Amino acid sequence: MLDWLLGYEAVVFGGLGSLADCAELDLAAWNAAFRIHGMEWHWTWDTYVALTRGEGYAHLAAAYAAVHGERERADALDATHQKIFAAKLAQNIHLRAGVRDVLRATVQGGRALGFVSRSELMPVRALLGATARAREGISFDAVILRGDVKSHAPRPTAMLTCLERLSDMFHPWPWPSDRGRRPSGAAGLSVRSCLPVVWLRLTNSR
Repeated sequence: MLDWLLGYEAVVFGGLGSLADCAELDLAAWNAAFRIHGMEWHWTWDTYVALTRGEGYAHLAAAYAAVHGERERADALDATHQKIFAAKLAQNIHLRAGVRDVLRATVQGGRALGFVSRSELMPVRALLGATARAREGISFDAVILRGDVKSHAPRPTAMLTCLERLSDMFHPWPWPSDRGRRPSGAAGLSVRSCLPVVWLRLTNSR
């Protein structure tokens, strides 16, 4: 058992990138989508990173289009990107080092396991399918994706929604407010009446 999990009752992975190193695949999928749609856009790594840190938009193309135009094409670009990204994830993706150990310790310790992502279902299903054997069939108790909430990371809405579902599943009664703990790395996020939780998220995770 991982010692740093002692005292916590839930682990939540934030973004596909917390499970696998897939940011470069995501970027490549976006640039491929632009070419398919005849766009002259091409994102560098720096542009991609800056977009992933923004907020207020459902997806990266919408954020970029708000500044560079083509807003009416943003959703179509995203739909094409989702398909390409899912295909890339299904071909050759591996769990990050240590993820399997965390999953094992979470399940063996009777803890709740959650996953939050700004992606749609298609890429998430592709990654989970490609890593099913490596995860030893371990599944998530609660999954919150783009369509489940109205605002996305870095806003805490999706994380709080996931915690509420986990709390309802594992402790279906109100907890005293002093039982909550702040998720690791989630500055300013106060989890009241929820499970003590470990939040695992990497920069640029989707």
